[in-house]
Order: sequence, then structure tokens, then C-alpha cells
Amino acid sequence: MPSDWMKRYIHVKNLIFFLSIVMFFWLAWYFYTGVGGPMELVAHLVPIALMLQILHMHQNAYLYKRLSPTVNRILVVIYMGICLYAFYHFHVEYEQISIYRQGSYTREDFIMGLLVFLLVMELSRLAHPTLFWTNVVMVFYTLYGYLSPLDFFWHPGTSFYRVVTSSTVELSTGIYGIYGQLALTLIAAFLMLAGVAEGFNASNAMINVVRLLARSRRLIPQTAVLGASAIGLISGSGSASSAVVGTISIPLMIRYGLPRVFAAAAQTSAAMGGLIDPPMMGAAAFLMAEFLGVPYWDIVLRGFGFSFIYYISIGVAIYLLSVRLLPRGPIDKPQVPLYQKVTTAIFFGSVAYLVVLMGFLGKGELLAAVNTASWMFAVLMAVFLYF
Repeated sequence: MPSDWMKRYIHVKNLIFFLSIVMFFWLAWYFYTGVGGPMELVAHLVPIALMLQILHMHQNAYLYKRLSPTVNRILVVIYMGICLYAFYHFHVEYEQISIYRQGSYTREDFIMGLLVFLLVMELSRLAHPTLFWTNVVMVFYTLYGYLSPLDFFWHPGTSFYRVVTSSTVELSTGIYGIYGQLALTLIAAFLMLAGVAEGFNASNAMINVVRLLARSRRLIPQTAVLGASAIGLISGSGSASSAVVGTISIPLMIRYGLPRVFAAAAQTSAAMGGLIDPPMMGAAAFLMAEFLGVPYWDIVLRGFGFSFIYYISIGVAIYLLSVRLLPRGPIDKPQVPLYQKVTTAIFFGSVAYLVVLMGFLGKGELLAAVNTASWMFAVLMAVFLYF
């Protein structure tokens, strides 16, 4: 029966997989060719990214828990329709909007922009209420800045039409602006490295291998420092580093006698170094290179120095506290499979390969990141099949 076939194959999980495949190959094609430039890329892929976000939120838990499942599904379909409309409109009118109609948009441009603007605001309200209310305050201030009693904050205000167009159809600012373009170009290319490593569970393998370096109780907390510094190389995120490494390092530190508060603090302080850990540097390196007009590698090269100083300082501070809190004594070495050792070697080899491509061979950031991710995927796949 057609209905049975639809229920079996057309559901949220498969739709997420399909959209992810479309986005992955679209990005890979752009990374190798650069066709259309970042503006056209973001005009097409932002609606797809929004659809993925909507589907993930619907899959994990209904968007509106107080409403019935049927109403939630209807709203998801409406939101997806807005994204498809935005995709179609930009696909058909991209050249007109980006070149010929700059500053003089049609009614349809405004309607499309308004729908996307309201959709993004609603998604931010559901996912990040603090960010939503911050945006509301900023929009109000943009509209009614002339009401400010302080001269420093006074401005003549602007129209709601201008707020919507500057946030959407103007491709230099707002949702489709420079931050979205950076996210879908440089940042996405480097996140492919993190995705490949996570897909083969290389992060957990690396943490287990790092534990082999701890030969005494007092060195156990250093697993948090070494693990966080390694995860930060590809994630550039303190929260991601804390989530990945902390699930292993914090219980390990508690098991060997460290106070719970100290274990959590040690992991948090080490994980925050991921924000300055090259080559990602919490996306700050990409913004610095863009605004300063300097090569990305120049930023990364200087970032290594600050990252080294930070982790050395954190490591020494944690070790001195460990000497006071823990007794001296050897510990049993964990049993680490050969597969995890090889995976860890491939992980660090990939980071070294990325540095060689950008720093010594002069490859561009996008091409270097994609080539490294492709190399890592091929080698990890071969190792996985072998073991």
C-alpha cells in the first residue's frame, strides 16, 4: 500500500538524513570549485540549515510541548514551507536581489524576508530565550532610538521595513550576512574534520590513549588538560571539549580521590582553552582574518603561542593542586586496544597534515581543510575495515 510505504520511508529521521546529504555535497562542491561565491552559497543553504534545525528540534522534543502532536506537525510543515519558499525565491531572484535591486526591494522580497526574520526569531525563542529577548531589545532600540534620554545612545531611529531588509535580503548583513557566510565556508570546512573524527569515535579513542601517559595519581588530572587541548584542535569549542573529555576525565579524577568540585573545575578550565586553540580558535580566527584582511595562517600561527602558554599554565596549576590533594603512588595502566592507538595517531597526523598544507605548502584554508578531512576519512575508513 502507498500509505505503508510512506510511513516506512518518509519520516523525520530520513528527511534529516536526506537534507544533510544535500547540504554536505553542496558544501563539498563549493569547497573544491568556489562556484557562485559565499553570498550565493549562503542564499541557498541557510534555508536548508533552518530546515535541519526545525527537524532536529521536532525530533528531540516537540517544538511546543503544550500543544498536541498534530498541531506541532502542522507548524513544522508551515515552517518548512517558509524555508522552501525562501530557497525558491533566492534561487530565482538571486541575481536581481544581489545586483540590480540593492536598496530597492520588491514587495515579494520584503514578504520573504519578513517570514524568514520571524521564523529565525521564533526558533531563537524556543532554543535560546536569552538571545531572543536580546534581539527584541535591539530591534526596539533600532526602531525607537530617538526616545533615549541619554545623548550617547540617541539616534533618529529607522523603519521596520529597514530592519527586515537589512536582516534578510541584504546579503552583507543579518541572517545571510558575513557571519552566515563564514559559518558555511571556513567554519564548515574545519567542522568537517570534527565530524569525521566524531564519526569514527576518534575523540574517545584519543582520550583513552592519553590516559596511558598518567603514571601516577597526581598526573590523572592532566588527562583533562591533554584531552581538552587535543579536542580543541578540531572543535574550537569549550562546551564540546568539556562534553567529550569530561565524560571520561571527571569520573576518572573522582575515582582516584579528587574532590568533585576540583574535578569539574579542572575540566572546565582546560576545556575553555579550546576557544583559543588553533586552527579553529572558537571561530575567532576566521573573523580576525576577515576583518583585518590578513591571511588566515598568520592568525593561526600566533594563536599557537597563546594556546601553548595557556595550557602550560593550566597544567602546572592543576598539578600543584594535585600534589596537595593526592598521595604519591603508581596506578594501573588502562587496557587500550590497538585500534584506538592507531586512530589516535591518525587524528594527530591529520592535524599535522593540515598545518603542513596551510603553513608550508601555501594551500588555502578551504582546500586545506577539505583535503585533510578527505584524507582522514579515507585512512580511518581503511583502518576501521581492517580491524
